[in-house]
Amino acid sequence: MRGFSFILITFFVLILSCKDEDTLYSSHIETKGAWLKNEPIKASLEINESPIDIYLILKLNEDYPFSNIYLLSNISNPDLKITDTISFKFDYSKNKSLLSRQMRIKTFRIPIHKNMNLNERTSVEISHAVRFIDSTRPVMKLEGILDVGILVNKSNEEI
Repeated sequence: MRGFSFILITFFVLILSCKDEDTLYSSHIETKGAWLKNEPIKASLEINESPIDIYLILKLNEDYPFSNIYLLSNISNPDLKITDTISFKFDYSKNKSLLSRQMRIKTFRIPIHKNMNLNERTSVEISHAVRFIDSTRPVMKLEGILDVGILVNKSNEEI
């Protein structure tokens, strides 16, 4: 009985020690292989710590047809409104040999806003704005995206 209690307590302490203290908010949606243009990812944040960093987390597979992505972000509360277009180039060079042989799914953490001070409920909305070179219309169904998420961390930089 004492051995079982020791194992249970050790397991509990191990679980508690694995928590990332810098993560304040994390949420994602499964897209079933494609991110629809008219389905942005949204979050309603009520965070009492400042400063923070906001990221978009993307999980891609080999069906994603581009080497970059364009994003539209809206961050708003009664005292703040930030609308931004973000261009992000996927860097495959760091693990090129590993990616070409083994990994078919890649996860990217894209910075949306860094060193932000929030003091009340804030709405975050992010959608993609990708288009083909020969088109003026956005891609309505962006293939190859498995998951889309919003991550909010404590900022490691002082303002």
